[in-house]
Amino acid sequence: MRNKLHFIALVAVSLLLINCSNDKRLHRELVKMAHKLNKSAPARLDGHTLFLGADVTDNNVFQYRYQIINTPDPQSKMQAVEEQTRMNIREAFRMNPDLKIFTTNNVKIDYIYTDSLGQILKTIHITPNDYK
Repeated sequence: MRNKLHFIALVAVSLLLINCSNDKRLHRELVKMAHKLNKSAPARLDGHTLFLGADVTDNNVFQYRYQIINTPDPQSKMQAVEEQTRMNIREAFRMNPDLKIFTTNNVKIDYIYTDSLGQILKTIHITPNDYK
């Protein structure tokens, strides 16, 4: 009985160490991706959208940061932006092999939109169910 308990404890500790190692590896890869994107930031995407950069949280949530510009009412753009984002998300993940790290690891994604003063207008949360 005692040997079984030792074996179970050893397996549990091993699984925990493997999971922590995988989380750290994933975090490093996501941070590298964000850093690569940030080299091109800020970047104007269209007449009303500025890409500010990308970040990764401690929980491996990948965050894209945008600013709505050139409009007196930036909040009015958010409904259309969210609809467009949700419509395009599956196609983007299907077509872009660089995004496989997200699908393989069930990474959550946040698209964070701010106004010209840096106030958050909307955060669009994307879960693996949205892109798989």
